[in-house]
Formats: sequence, C-alpha cells, structure tokens
Amino acid sequence: MDDKINLEGGDSPNGDSKYSLSKLISYASMWFADSIILAFFGVVVFYFYEVEVGLNVALVAIAFIFFAIWNMINDPLLGFLTEKPRSEKNVMRYGFRTPLILVSAVLLSIVFFLVFVPPNNTGGTNQITIFLYMLVLVCLMDAFYTIYNSHMAAGTVNMFRKDEERKKVGAIAIIFSVLGVFAVNAVILPNFIVYGDRQSFVLAAGITSIIMLFNVVLFSYGILESKKVKEYYLKGREKEREDKISFMQVIKTSLKSKNFDIFIIDYLFYAIAYNLFYASQVYFYKDVLNVDFGFFMYGILAFFVGFFLGLPIWLKLSNKYAACTIYGIGHVIFGVLFFAFLWITSVYELFFYMFLGGIAYAAGSSVLIWVQADMFDEITAKLGVHQEATLQGITNFFIRLAYLFVGVIIALVHILTNYNPDPLATQIPLAILGVRIHSGLIPGIFLVVGGLGFLMIYDLKGEKKIRMKQQLREIMKD
Repeated sequence: MDDKINLEGGDSPNGDSKYSLSKLISYASMWFADSIILAFFGVVVFYFYEVEVGLNVALVAIAFIFFAIWNMINDPLLGFLTEKPRSEKNVMRYGFRTPLILVSAVLLSIVFFLVFVPPNNTGGTNQITIFLYMLVLVCLMDAFYTIYNSHMAAGTVNMFRKDEERKKVGAIAIIFSVLGVFAVNAVILPNFIVYGDRQSFVLAAGITSIIMLFNVVLFSYGILESKKVKEYYLKGREKEREDKISFMQVIKTSLKSKNFDIFIIDYLFYAIAYNLFYASQVYFYKDVLNVDFGFFMYGILAFFVGFFLGLPIWLKLSNKYAACTIYGIGHVIFGVLFFAFLWITSVYELFFYMFLGGIAYAAGSSVLIWVQADMFDEITAKLGVHQEATLQGITNFFIRLAYLFVGVIIALVHILTNYNPDPLATQIPLAILGVRIHSGLIPGIFLVVGGLGFLMIYDLKGEKKIRMKQQLREIMKD
C-alpha cells in the first residue's frame, strides 16, 4: 500500500476530483431513503399509536422516552463497533462502509414496515402488549438506521476531500432529502392515510418501504469505494492499531472541542423543532384547521417551491460568507417563522408561511454536510486516526434526545389541555391552543436559541480552518 494517501480528491494524484456527476448523484441519493424514514416516522408514529391504535398517550410518551435512551446508547456504540478495523483483504475486496450501508438499508426498510403493523387493540390484546411491540420495533428499526446513517455521513467525509466536492455532494444530497420529505408528505400520506382508518396507515408504510428498496438499487453504485478511498481507510486503521484509540478517548476528544459541542447542541435544538413540528402536523390539520389531511400535500408543495428558490441563493452566498454563518442564520430565520403557527387560521395562510419556511430551511440544509465534514476533520486532526462513524454516533447520541423531548412535550400538552384522542372528536379551545403551542411556539424557541448560540460560538473558519486542514494532511502522511 502507498504511504502517501491523496487527501483532496477522488483518485486524482493532484487532488482534482475524478468523480463523475452520476457517481455524486448516486451517492447523494442515500439521503432520499434517510429522509423518507425520518419524515414518515416523525409525522405519523406518535399520532398512529395514540389515536389510530388506541395506546394510552402516557404509554406512547414512555415508549418515546425509552426509545430516546436506547438511541443515546446505541448510536455512539454501534458507530464505534462498526468502525473497528477489518482485514485489508476484505476491505480491498468489498470496501469498508459499502457492505454496512447496503445490509442496514435493506433491514431498515423491512423493520420500518413492521412498526406499523402492531397487534389490534381488540380481542383481549392489552395496552402493555402493544406498548412492548412499539418499543421493541422502534428500537430495532433505529439500530439499523444508526448503522446506515453513521456510515452514510462518515463515508461522505472520507470519499469527498475537497471543499468544492463537499459543497456539490451536499447540494445534491439536500435535494434528495427534500424530495424524500416531498414524497412522503406531499404524495404518500395525503393520498393514502384516512383519519380513523388504521389500514390506510399500514398501506402507506408498505409503499414507503418498497420505495426505500428501490432507492437501495439507485445508491448501490455511488457507495462503491475506489482503491484510493479503501487505502485511505486502511491508512487510518493502521494508525489506530498503533495508537490504540479507545472509545472513551474519542468521546473525550470530541467533547473538548467547542465547535463540536455547539454544533450538537444547535442540531439537537433543530432536531427537537423539526421532529416536534412534523409530529404535530396531523393534529394541526385535523384539529386546528379542520381540513382533510390531503391539504398537507399543498403545504409541502409550497415548502418545496420555497426551498428550491432559496437553495441557489444561499449556495451563492456561501461563496461570499462562511458556510457556518449561513448555517446559523438559516436556523434563526427558520425559527422565527415557526411562531406563525400561533395565529394561522386558514390553509392559505399556512401555505404562505410554508413557502417562506422552505426558503429559510434551504439556508442551513445547503451547507450542513459541508459544516459537519469540517467539524469531523477537526476531531480527526486531534485524534490522528479516522473515527467518523463514531463521531456521527456521538452526534446522534445527543440528537436522538429530540425524540424524548417530542414524546414528553406532546404528551404533557395533551394531558394539560385535555386533548381527546378520538379520531372523530372536535377539540375544545384549550386543546386547540395546545396543538398550536407544540406545532409552532416551542419549535420556534428551540431554533432561535440554537441558531444564535451557534453564530456566537462556532469559529472553524478562515485561518483556523486552513491550519486544521494542513495539520490533517501532515498526520495522514506520517
């Protein structure tokens, strides 16, 4: 194996990328499967188990709490375990991350569907049985999602070394991510789910699972690792064997970085806002606007249009201003727009604010992969070895706390406002106010606070970023 590993581009010795556009598109399409899982799960699962299945809201919240705790444990642990060195023969033959991504994606699509076929709440089936089914299946689903997501993100850092490459992959990935959200929220859910018809949710989940499997075929070409990338992995693993980097050392090093810390805090706040908003959508359309959920499609379309209008603007601005600045500003603006859910009374108002929200969402999303890759590079430079999947797992450890917040917030609001879980019920004014609060006010506060904190603390830019990149080059050449 060559001692000098190219750090900047695909297979090019001078650092220029040789990755074709088709390769970039295929790789970035992984974000489609990632987003349809999160979009469907985030919008449907809490409502499905509370209202359609009839599981007590307190038990749904407890399941979410245990789910969040499991997430916090399994994300960094699975990332670390699957990052362990493997034989040079197997890596050079199959790749380092390719088999992990493929296998986890297929298993994820299967278990995802099973989440939505719990036992019927009739014929003697008790609440505890349904609760245990929900808990076990969502935890199993998340284990496969963790492996998939960790190596998807880590592979991006390793395969695409140049800022320009990362920018391109990030832009394509966010397009696929939005397409995934669009497919679920504008096509599948509005056209298939019916309030009070549990089987309609099962059908929608089945269709989503099949789409995921087709996506696996699409990205299977993009994730194939070149010889140079495999050698780059193995170079880092040789250093890991020599230096004997422990799991706790990776955790301590990453948490000592203020840039890593503020990123995960801000992203946790973003994840709480994002997941809480989407978990509230069925409630908002049904109980606040009193309209068929089919209108959700038009809201997402408005968001979609705003996103694609905003994306080129924010990408152009990222050439002038630091990516981290665009990222933080985007979160603040996005958060302010959430407050509109306190006063929206018609679908037309909703569509207008969803359009503006799409523009704001494009800011942070367009540079997310770029910012995250730089942050991971900073930790790698400090460690002297590759642990990107572990770092993604540590990041997910904190981000998955969002599910705990979502479960607790919705349950507490519904209990305090006397929300009626009957799918055909008309809610009292206090319960409607509660839905407005967990749809807009709380998500908005989290986003604004997180974005402002990120802007004030994160400083991996300019000369500091240049020095970090040089340090990384020197380490990998040793």
